[in-house]
Amino acid sequence: MKRLFSIVLMLVVLAGCHSGGMSNDFKLDDTLRMEIKGYITFIYNPLTCQLSYNPDNYEFRVHTDNMSDFYMLRLEELPNHVGQIVNGTASWTTGDDLHTKKTTFEAIKFEGGKIWFWSASSRIALVVQVLR
Repeated sequence: MKRLFSIVLMLVVLAGCHSGGMSNDFKLDDTLRMEIKGYITFIYNPLTCQLSYNPDNYEFRVHTDNMSDFYMLRLEELPNHVGQIVNGTASWTTGDDLHTKKTTFEAIKFEGGKIWFWSASSRIALVVQVLR
């Protein structure tokens, strides 16, 4: 019985390990940021970063003051409810590289002008701010 308990406990611990998906606390944190496979690739700092939003192109940008690092999300339409799936393109920097991924995003949360997006196929999670 003790051995069975140890095996079950190990399986529970392994299931909680980083699986490359959306982090469990992603929806609980309202920080503007981008995560890929559960790892934060960019986080907004109001002292060194800026935000922009183009309502004509449904384009969100979060970038450093000198634009050396950023993430951008351009959507085909602006979602208006949780669970809505929209097509879009995410672009971001990592070191000296620029990455772009066209995929579908699910709107998983709306709060205070912010929208949380998740792409299960690309394992990309983003929080953006609608500026009016």
